[in-house]
Amino acid sequence: MAARSTGVFPREKFDLDDAMEVTATASAAPISLKTIGTIRVVVLGAGGIDNAGTNKITVNVGGKSVVFNANDLDVNGVGIAHLRGTLCDANNNVDYDLGGTATLDACYIDAVDNVG
Repeated sequence: MAARSTGVFPREKFDLDDAMEVTATASAAPISLKTIGTIRVVVLGAGGIDNAGTNKITVNVGGKSVVFNANDLDVNGVGIAHLRGTLCDANNNVDYDLGGTATLDACYIDAVDNVG
């Protein structure tokens, strides 16, 4: 049987690598986003978020936006979303925006499949 990851999410078989951290400042992703089959977006320690539309976290990945509202988070403020890398062809930048009272401990992207 293959060994599992011992990272933050061992059951999901991925680690949160510092190289894949997303910050509030737009910067080039360490991988070519449009060549990835599926990109996982992970937010950790999100707070001050509701479902009204103002207090939210928006993660921008290659020109596509992933919005996290209260319904998208677990009780610990963790949210996970997926998007197709082939749709992220506007640019190769990543960043996040905090709306209203939203706070965030960390944000990461993860290449799920078809890394090329």
